[in-house]
Amino acid sequence: MPIVEFSVVPIGTGETSVSRYVRIALEVVKESGLDYEVNPMGTCLQGGWDDVFSTIGKIHERLAQMGCQRIVTTIKVDDRRDEPMPMRNKVNRVTGRSGT
Repeated sequence: MPIVEFSVVPIGTGETSVSRYVRIALEVVKESGLDYEVNPMGTCLQGGWDDVFSTIGKIHERLAQMGCQRIVTTIKVDDRRDEPMPMRNKVNRVTGRSGT
């Protein structure tokens, strides 16, 4: 199951801060029911391809409804297929919080 990190940037909002748009994006993520983690530069989602990309599409639609005329999204995908790897396990492996 892929882990997808994405960052959504609304352009032309007339504001320097985009936190209110990020909060709306996070609402959409929560509504999706997917496992997620927010970090300072984006959000990680884990789930099926269709569910993840549908969620990102819904974020675009919600932001467009708020008046955003242009939205730039950056996406990174980790599609590990040899063994299931929940996001938290992946982090724990590199931070030493797990014995594996």
